[in-house]
Amino acid sequence: MKQSKKTETIILQAALELFVRKGYHGTSINDIMKKVNFTKGALYAHFKSKSELLFKIIEEFKTKYIDQLIKTTTEHKGDTIEKLNYALSFNSEFALKNPDLCVFLTFMTTELNSNIDFQYALKAVYRTYMNFISSLISQGIRQGIIKNDLDPDLAALTFMAIHDGSLHQWVLNREHLDGREYVRTFRTIFMKGITK
Repeated sequence: MKQSKKTETIILQAALELFVRKGYHGTSINDIMKKVNFTKGALYAHFKSKSELLFKIIEEFKTKYIDQLIKTTTEHKGDTIEKLNYALSFNSEFALKNPDLCVFLTFMTTELNSNIDFQYALKAVYRTYMNFISSLISQGIRQGIIKNDLDPDLAALTFMAIHDGSLHQWVLNREHLDGREYVRTFRTIFMKGITK
């Protein structure tokens, strides 16, 4: 990795960790620079502002999480239930490997919703996620394995809400939770609610 890219990655990771713990507005450029032991000049050589850092993290969330979830779930063999189960497994593994990135939008949505530019970026990412899950549920309805009285968009939003809430509780209680059992419980509750 080139030095410039490495520096950018270090700054992004520090900003992500601080945004998750202190919030966007509660984190200053000085906080980020102190965490990585760089000068402000190093940051401004890579990013014009703190908001550009945030947009870069949102893009990283979309690329590494949402786009990969969609790609690998689409490629996964099987019917809708098997694909939804795979999506849950993907989410769980991603959360274990990338805990801050995984909870980033869950934790930041309320704070960032008041800024129209951030709001647009957040909604675009979540809309992509919702549309994909909704399309899977619609496919399952057509296959006759998901209840046909469900609205696919509402079911997708419910899936996302349970997932985000589960992530939030996992962060708060992970030292007391058996991760596999927690994911199994999520899977059971959601799947039993939508399947015929």
